[in-house]
Amino acid sequence: MQKSSLLLLWISIIIAETGIDIIERVDKNLVANTISYTAKLRISVAGQIREKELIGYVQGKDKAYLEFTAPARDRGTRFLKIGDEMWIYVKDIEKATKIAGHMLRQSFAGSDFSYDDVTSNEKLKEQYQIELIGTDTIFNRECYQLLLVARTEAVTYYKRVLWIDKEYYYPMKEELFAKSGKLMKSIVVSEFKKIRSKNYPCKIRMENKLRQNTYTELILENIKLDEPIPTRIFTRSYLERK
Repeated sequence: MQKSSLLLLWISIIIAETGIDIIERVDKNLVANTISYTAKLRISVAGQIREKELIGYVQGKDKAYLEFTAPARDRGTRFLKIGDEMWIYVKDIEKATKIAGHMLRQSFAGSDFSYDDVTSNEKLKEQYQIELIGTDTIFNRECYQLLLVARTEAVTYYKRVLWIDKEYYYPMKEELFAKSGKLMKSIVVSEFKKIRSKNYPCKIRMENKLRQNTYTELILENIKLDEPIPTRIFTRSYLERK
């Protein structure tokens, strides 16, 4: 091969592997104008598994609505997030309770996911500084390895290490760190679906490293992206309906 051809090949590889370029493709897969789905939440604590079912709606980065449909004891429990505020409606109480902003980082329904984790729809590029730190192979898939460091204190996780599938550009694995450097959570994506032009994760396992003997699986089904959602869903009146 001629030197000029080798040079062009080398340049194309470098361009394709810049951290910004990679994360832009990841954001294109993960972020949508609207998201709706049904889901199963499998929570394992000390070997005992509890399963919950829910429906979810997300619009932009500021609005989200979740409602449990099973089991019977949880059916009708609803969550509404608008901006940095969230309300919970429990059927037996028949009144919405507001969750303070810092509590959005706490456990969602006893799972390893936080409220922020299950409602997030923001571009990583806007929240983090991105650095490509290498390549790796996990689950027999070739991946880019990226280091993300928060631009502001407002984000939930100060530092993230991502393993991005080289072919499909979704994160196969993540490690989430506090500012102190302590590992807080790890995420593994074992399945994704092709929806419209996106490769969208649909089976996600979260482990909270600050808890012992727990993990949670989130299995998304009936996923719809960039389809209209009635505006009434993101209102207090819909949250508190009888």
